[in-house]
Amino acid sequence: MFMHIFDTSDFERSLRRRRWVGFGLLAVGIVGVLCYLFLIHGSDALPDFARGFYLGGASGISVGAVFLLVRVTYLLTHPEARKKAKIREQDEREKAIINQAFQFAGMFTFFAAAASMFVLVAVVSMEAALAVLGVVAVYAVVWLIACLYLSKTL
Repeated sequence: MFMHIFDTSDFERSLRRRRWVGFGLLAVGIVGVLCYLFLIHGSDALPDFARGFYLGGASGISVGAVFLLVRVTYLLTHPEARKKAKIREQDEREKAIINQAFQFAGMFTFFAAAASMFVLVAVVSMEAALAVLGVVAVYAVVWLIACLYLSKTL
């Protein structure tokens, strides 16, 4: 279902779905900010970097969601801009560039995470190495599910 969000066969419908994704991201960001303000801000239970992570992560997600909502709303209300964006998104060269970039980034991330586990076990901790192993496992499972799904739909 999630992969249908970025299906550009019906571009206007895709934009409306992206708007819902933007609202969802904005809700996540607001929850993060509220957690920071009411649960973490005055508490000494977490170190400074963790409190900064909550505030920075939640603020970043919120700002990104606002940018997404503004862009999608602009495209939904301006037909000429929507037409240009649709042409740009459906351009085969652009699709090939984006697919190659995602493929390279995913491969690099996978191997960098696998290599970092050797360093983490020796220098940092087993828990950190297991956390990275969990990320690698999630990546592999999502890749497998996406392959199975796409092989049936394409």
